Amino acid sequence: MTLFHFLMNGGPIMYILIPMSVIALAVGIERVFVLAREKSGTAWVLTSMRNSLRENRHDKTALRHVMNHDRKINRLVVGSILAYFQKARWEPRDLPHVLEAEILSEGKRLKDRMWALDTMITMAPLLGLLGTIMGIISSFHVMSISGLGKPAEITGGVAQALIATATGLVIAIVALLFYNLSNSVIRGIHNDLEAIARFILVSQDENAVQDASREHPGNGNGKKQGLVGAATA
Repeated sequence: MTLFHFLMNGGPIMYILIPMSVIALAVGIERVFVLAREKSGTAWVLTSMRNSLRENRHDKTALRHVMNHDRKINRLVVGSILAYFQKARWEPRDLPHVLEAEILSEGKRLKDRMWALDTMITMAPLLGLLGTIMGIISSFHVMSISGLGKPAEITGGVAQALIATATGLVIAIVALLFYNLSNSVIRGIHNDLEAIARFILVSQDENAVQDASREHPGNGNGKKQGLVGAATA
């Protein structure tokens, strides 16, 4: 007897539980690979931003270096945020709010199809319980007709109940593992995105100071010349 035929002894509810198990496994594996790529790319951008800031490189130059170094970054959430910031010009006072809004907006992509795992966690045990009830009803129906004269049919209903329950629990456990793992990675990515945003703000502040010094290069010299002239007089 193959595994499929064994599971189909769980009764009609298995026609729902078996496809659910395939969906839960497919979504879980897909989320793990996608989030692992997002985590790796975000961590690389964070390291590059930290190194650029350590080298006193301007934020736009650092962003351009990051975006041009690896084109795959452009397809990630962090790449979308950096591209949005690089193409636009914002007032310094608006920049923190803009970055926060962009992180929240793009961050929703990280939770794609997470609702499917959440649904499996709740629905699979309930469907397993429904299969259990159907199996017990079948056993009692056989007992009401033939009494205890057909033990094979009675135990068949009990087996149907146990298989459905076990299948529902296994689906929920697997979906829960993928769900918690994905949420843990998503939290790490959000922390890295917030760190990148703060590096951008620090770089923006440094650029503002440098721009101000270029616009008024003679302020300090003028004060020194005034003091020298007063002392000479």
